[in-house]
Amino acid sequence: MDGIAPLLAELVAALPTTPAIVVDGRWDVIASNALAQAVSPSLTAGVNLAEATFDNLSAHRTLPQWQDVSARMAGLLKESVSAAGDARSRAEGLRADLAGRSADFARAWNDATVPAEYALEVTMDHPDVGRIEITYELLRVPDADQTLILGHVAPGSLSERRLYELAAHLDPPAR
Repeated sequence: MDGIAPLLAELVAALPTTPAIVVDGRWDVIASNALAQAVSPSLTAGVNLAEATFDNLSAHRTLPQWQDVSARMAGLLKESVSAAGDARSRAEGLRADLAGRSADFARAWNDATVPAEYALEVTMDHPDVGRIEITYELLRVPDADQTLILGHVAPGSLSERRLYELAAHLDPPAR
């Protein structure tokens, strides 16, 4: 796993009401805050988002628009495979592994296009607070082969109240 810059790690941890994660070019989560982990165990350091999307059966149950999410994940992985350097070979290895064990991935890969935009609206059925609609923004970290992913919800919405409910049960970030 690639290391994360200390200031970026501090930023992720210091966002108590925003799900925040950092992934590398292979889509391995290398850092996440407590709220991201409360939103989904798949947003925990050490988890690969592509594997979580295609291998985790609970993703099919908790994500009503799983097809859209899986198509986007395949497109993002396709972008990583087309990148230069070490990220490319690591992403290609993951692609080959997933294609060998997941018919869903193989279909999504064949149809995938590199996304034109990096925002993704996700609706999920959370087991503790119910349905949450989160928009994830992907922000590339220059020269680091990393992406900061921030989740946000519509102000004043039921999703915002549910996200705050999750956040209220977490320990405050350490300073």
